[in-house]
Amino acid sequence: MRRLFRWDLRARLVIAFVGVALLAVVLATVYSSMGMDARVVAAARARLERSATHFGDVAALVYGQNGGWTSAGAAELHHLARLDDLAVQLNDGVGRTVLRVPPSTPVEDRASATAPVVSGGQTIGRVTVSQANGRLLTAEEDQLRQQLDRMHVVAGITAAAIAFVIGLYLALTLSRPLRRIRTGAEAMGEGDLDVRVKETGDDEIRAVARALNGLAETLQREEELRKESVADLAHELRTPVMGLLARVEAAQDGVFDDEAANLAAMHDEALRLTHLLDDLTALADAQRPGLLLSGEPVDLWAVAAGPAESLGQAFTDKGIEFTADLHAAVVAGDRKRLEQVVVNLLTNALRYTDAGGHVSLSVRQVGDDAVLEVADSGVGIPPEDLPHVFTRFWRGEKSRSRATGGAGIGLSIVQELVRAHGGQVTVKSTVGQGSVFRVVMPVTTTSTP
Repeated sequence: MRRLFRWDLRARLVIAFVGVALLAVVLATVYSSMGMDARVVAAARARLERSATHFGDVAALVYGQNGGWTSAGAAELHHLARLDDLAVQLNDGVGRTVLRVPPSTPVEDRASATAPVVSGGQTIGRVTVSQANGRLLTAEEDQLRQQLDRMHVVAGITAAAIAFVIGLYLALTLSRPLRRIRTGAEAMGEGDLDVRVKETGDDEIRAVARALNGLAETLQREEELRKESVADLAHELRTPVMGLLARVEAAQDGVFDDEAANLAAMHDEALRLTHLLDDLTALADAQRPGLLLSGEPVDLWAVAAGPAESLGQAFTDKGIEFTADLHAAVVAGDRKRLEQVVVNLLTNALRYTDAGGHVSLSVRQVGDDAVLEVADSGVGIPPEDLPHVFTRFWRGEKSRSRATGGAGIGLSIVQELVRAHGGQVTVKSTVGQGSVFRVVMPVTTTSTP
C-alpha cells in the first residue's frame, strides 16, 4: 500500500511548493479578513455614533424652535430618520418616549448608539439610533465586505495557480540534473565507466556531478591499471614458466648435453617465480598490516644498518657510490617490516641508478618525527608518473622497467607498511637527476629494549 503513494522527487517538490504557497495565502487571507472585518465593524460603529450625535444635535435644534417636544417637531424628526434610513428612539429628560421609528421594535434591541440631547447647556433628552435593517452594517458596507471576501478567494486561487506553475518549474529545474546524476551513477554501476554527467544546475548539484565524474575517471583509471597489472603479472609469470617448460621439454627430448647447466637454468627460473610469488605475498600482507605488526620500540638506526650493510656490496658491484648517515630515532613498530621498507627503497634505488651514480641512506630525528631518506642520482621519474609510483603493479617506462626487473609492487609495499606505522612516504624526483624517497613516522618516548 505504501508503494502506491511513494511519489518521486519532482512530485514531492511540486506538492511542497504548492502547499507552502497555499498555506501562506490561507494565512494571509484569514488574517486580512479578520483585520478587515474588525476595521469595517469599527468604522460602522463610529459612523453610527456620529449619526446618533448628529441626530441629537438636530433634535435639540427642533426642540428649541418649537419650544418643547411637539408633534410637529416629532414629525420633522421622523422624516429625518427615514431620510437617513435610521431607526430612532428619542426619550425626553424624564425617560418618556417622544419618538420611535419604526414604532413597533425597541431600538435598544438592535446594534445601536446613544447620544444626549443638549439644549441651552442642559440635557433635555437622549436619542438612540440604529440601522433601519437592524444590523450594524449598511447594505453598501455589507456588499463591500462580500466583495472583499470574493477578492480574497480569487487572490488565493490565483496564488495557488502561480505557485503550482513556479513549483513545477523549480521541481523540474531541481530534479532534472538529479535524474541525470542518478542515470549516470546507474550506468557506472553497470560497468559503463565512459559515461559522464553534464554539470548543470545549482552550485551544490554541479559539485555532486563533478564529484561523480571524478569518481568515474578514477574508476576508469583503476580499471585500466587493473587490466595493465593483470597483463604485466601474466607476462612476469609466463616468462619463467615458458622457460621452464621449454627446458623440461628439451631435457625430455635429450637436446641438452649439459644437464647440470640445464638444471641450473631451470633453478634460476624457479627462483624468479619464487621471488615474484614472495612479492605478491608481501603485498597481500602489507595490505592487512594491523594483523601482522608488533608495536615495540625500534631504533631506525639499527633497522637501517642491517640492509645498508647487506646491500652495500651490491652497490659496489654495480659501480655505484653508497653512503649511509644514520642517527638514533626510536619509533614504535615492527622491526622486520621496517627492515622490509628500507630494503625495498634501497633495492629500488639500486635498480634505477646507473654505474657511476650515487645512493645515500639517512636516518635522523626531526622534532617529534623520525625521518628516513633514500636519495639516488638515477634516471628520475617524470612529473606525470609521480602520482602513480606507489600504485601496485605500476611501472613507468615499460621497456626500462622490464630491463631493470621487478613486478612494480615494491613501493606499494613500502607505502602500506609506512601507513600501518602511522607515517607517510613521499617522493621528489627530477628526470635525469634522481629521486628522493622520504619516510616520516612519529617517534616514541618509550626506550628501546
